[in-house]
Amino acid sequence: MIKKEFVELYCTRHNIEEKQGQKDIENFLDTLKYALTIDKNLIFRNFGSFEVRKTKERVVVDPKNISKKIDVKSRKYVKFKISRTFEDKLAD
Repeated sequence: MIKKEFVELYCTRHNIEEKQGQKDIENFLDTLKYALTIDKNLIFRNFGSFEVRKTKERVVVDPKNISKKIDVKSRKYVKFKISRTFEDKLAD
């Protein structure tokens, strides 16, 4: 499902206009991004948790020139872990 389909589903489920649904979802996503910049953990009970993690700096081999080494800087990424209750609900 893509974002547009999700917005349509949200609007039909809550009986609102598509423009308002798009605005609601954008506001939620912006708030989610902002919350993860403030704190590295965000937990939704019975849904899951988002955690900002960081990769380690490392040296990798250039695929085009095997003798050349490339230094890769660390970067941040978001990991989502599903809650056990939500996972059980999806399994049914």
